[in-house]
Amino acid sequence: MAEDPTQEPEELDLTTSTEVEQETSRALSKETRQVVMAVLAVGAFMAVAHFTPLKAWITNVQAWKSLVRDFGWGAHAVFLSACAVCVMLGVPRLPLCAAAGLIFGFGQGLALSLLGSTLGSYGAFVLSRHGFRRAAESRAQKWPWLKKLLKKPSIMRVFWVRQLMVPGLVLNVLLGMTPVRHSRFFLGTMLGYMPLNLAFSLVGSGLGKGDLAHTLAQLLAAMAVINIAAWLVYRMMKKQRAA
Repeated sequence: MAEDPTQEPEELDLTTSTEVEQETSRALSKETRQVVMAVLAVGAFMAVAHFTPLKAWITNVQAWKSLVRDFGWGAHAVFLSACAVCVMLGVPRLPLCAAAGLIFGFGQGLALSLLGSTLGSYGAFVLSRHGFRRAAESRAQKWPWLKKLLKKPSIMRVFWVRQLMVPGLVLNVLLGMTPVRHSRFFLGTMLGYMPLNLAFSLVGSGLGKGDLAHTLAQLLAAMAVINIAAWLVYRMMKKQRAA
């Protein structure tokens, strides 16, 4: 099928490009701080827990996980549905990612939180195309450059804006007002959510591990993920600036 030319992103003017670059830098710095704080908090807690009576808490976590496993796929379906509904209503997804990692472990927790948050965003996106947009439109006035960036969004632009410190609900509604295809929205959103979902699933999974070395390895992996994501977004900014 031939590409629809109306779907190709436009180059940004100098003023908008500068505003987007500044906002991206602030957002990446804030995201990195969030991950660092979460890593330090979990690392410190687990280090203390392994050498104090708090170790009983780790045992309790393992018992809770065993109960969840006993529920089978029903527990996965309940969490996935709850995650999707919460994200669709505008609830921040990162605590849900950490909870998924803690409850289901890293692999399953990442899959559930990523699919749930993407489906929730897609639900808000579809609703915005049927008129549920007024409140988010008023909030979007805080970011006048955002509408220009999203005038004709590509998959990579959707990925880009998902790294910014703009409420997900606002982005979902604004994207619903653009001609972006459903497939581009879904894929761009899933890719855009991947870095932080991955990092916080690692952090959540590390909370309650019986092996301290395993916890520290996952926390270091979370730091690596957010740094790689920041590098990718900076590459995108550099390409935009060159254009």
